[in-house]
Amino acid sequence: MWPKTEQQAEIQGIAKKIAKYISVTAIAHDVAASFPFEHFDFMEDLGYLKAAVPIEYGGLGLGLTDITLAQYEIGVGDGSTALAVGMHHVSVGVESLIKKWPTELREPIFREVVTDGALLNNINSEPEMGSPRGGGRPITALTPNGPGQWTLNGRKTWSTLAPRLTYAVTLAAIEDGTGDVARVAQRMDASGVSVEETWDSMAMRATGSHDIVFTDVSVSDKDFISRTNPKDKIVDAIDGAAWFPLLLSAANLGVARAASNYAIDFAKTRQPTGAPAPISKFPSVREKVARMVSTGHLARNLLLTSAENWEQNPTKRRELVNEVAMTKLHSINSAMEITDLAIQIVGAVALDRNRPLERYFRDVRSGLYNPPIEARALEQIAASELDT
Repeated sequence: MWPKTEQQAEIQGIAKKIAKYISVTAIAHDVAASFPFEHFDFMEDLGYLKAAVPIEYGGLGLGLTDITLAQYEIGVGDGSTALAVGMHHVSVGVESLIKKWPTELREPIFREVVTDGALLNNINSEPEMGSPRGGGRPITALTPNGPGQWTLNGRKTWSTLAPRLTYAVTLAAIEDGTGDVARVAQRMDASGVSVEETWDSMAMRATGSHDIVFTDVSVSDKDFISRTNPKDKIVDAIDGAAWFPLLLSAANLGVARAASNYAIDFAKTRQPTGAPAPISKFPSVREKVARMVSTGHLARNLLLTSAENWEQNPTKRRELVNEVAMTKLHSINSAMEITDLAIQIVGAVALDRNRPLERYFRDVRSGLYNPPIEARALEQIAASELDT
């Protein structure tokens, strides 16, 4: 059972405090599609934003399992906040493992996370290209502007955390004839960087996933995190591959747990006029509750087991990639099943906008469209079984 260590118990306790605090304003931010700045201020005050920063830089040095456990609890309070802060933890946690950035960038940025609550996210997607996982070349471009100097222009979509980001780790094409692409650590307060408030999704409405627009932004060589050419054979940084799908899954299963809690409380107290007892005594309701709780329990166990397997078996991570993909698919499907059952238990009033269930129902469906997408994940699993 989790938590298994004092460290996990401590971060779970912090996460539960965060969940309780953010749940109060989650509905209002969902309705307005507004960014919950106060949620992030609270998380900064509790030290949660530095959770994945290594101890050597002043962070908590928490691993994947610890943060997955915490993200699940925060998802109970608000899915949007859990998803958004999870993107920050992915950026920091993966770099803490693979150490691909230049030291002269990693150290000051990580220390800024610790001292100032700086937030990071990898900003990749574009209107024309979609996700770079499809293999497209970014239209966002870096053009030469003197020795060691560049000009950045372009637009990025689905830029989660945009209103509060400190650094947008931006994927851009280098237009100097080489065909190279680069990632640059772009400060959001630089001249020429703006946020266009385009995010009006049906789900996870308070993630601040607006467009980021770069207009003649000055960039220097010292801002480059990496520079590569698509023609070159690049060894995948496999060690960080589990962070995004598992933290995403944790947020969605946390939302599902909130839906389950709500439905159970409703069943215990709802007694229609003329009924001899609350609906919790109805056999059909009891069956749905049992299915809902069982599905949630097993999905949480699988999620944390996958995180633990990944973390404790570094030499077997290529073999575990399929397990991570399976876990993501199972987590999202389980979250949808749980919210469906919760709505069936509560009945038609569950669809009222003044109740949280319709938000939970919407939010967990966003996970379908986050990588690994189901079709690609299933093909990956099938290929490993059939094509070797």
